[in-house]
Amino acid sequence: MVTEEQFHFIVEEVIRRLARRMSEQRRDEIIIVVLTGATVGLVEGIQQVRSLLLDEFQVKLAFSDSAGHLFAEMVQKELNGFMNLGLMSPEKWLSSLKQASAVAVPLLSLNTASKLSLLIADDLVSNILLHALLMGKPLVMAREGADPRGKGRRALGFHKGNAALNDAMMQRLKSLEDFGCILTGIGQLSNSVRSAIQQEGPKQAHEQNPLSGCPSICLNRQVATAGDVLSAHQKGANLILGQAARMTPLARDLARQLGVALITT
Repeated sequence: MVTEEQFHFIVEEVIRRLARRMSEQRRDEIIIVVLTGATVGLVEGIQQVRSLLLDEFQVKLAFSDSAGHLFAEMVQKELNGFMNLGLMSPEKWLSSLKQASAVAVPLLSLNTASKLSLLIADDLVSNILLHALLMGKPLVMAREGADPRGKGRRALGFHKGNAALNDAMMQRLKSLEDFGCILTGIGQLSNSVRSAIQQEGPKQAHEQNPLSGCPSICLNRQVATAGDVLSAHQKGANLILGQAARMTPLARDLARQLGVALITT
């Protein structure tokens, strides 16, 4: 009978072999994955990075000083075999950030959250995160490591602060959301990154193609469907809706993904 340890070894080996086969069909999007000194959700965080790698994103790892000492070697060992994985050069962090489609933080420490909420950029990680926001890059962060209500902090015994301390921690997270950070659960990190990149594509296309330069289709019906959006996309047109018109959820999602501009008259 196969033991649990043998089973995990087989799964890991299959993933590594798949990664090598996928290396010739890599997608162009680069994701910078920043790991801070938080240890809450470390195993799940590695799984989320692996998910992005299996989705063929180009992933560049950046470690804070504490993360580098605590678990950088272990993380790189767990992700060994992926040809679309690399380490960010500290000297080239700005050029790497300019090329990136998004920044993901599977392990967000309270220290990092506090520095970013105060606009402090005095090391590699804080510079990457703050300048990602300044450049309008999607910044997706798992909140567990800095959330006083999280099960992980409770398991570590870090849940006994008074109300004022907990309120201050929550205010730090709220400031990050106000700045444009996408805070999510660790289990949803990779999906949140994919969604943010999908939404960013149509946004950039819209910025490059002003509304005035596109033809428009005027919809006379009260409900816009996914078929209407697809038709507009195929014609390279915007979709004009009346003030009382409604859109189905699928139509709205499709418009966002395809970059079809919705104009309400």
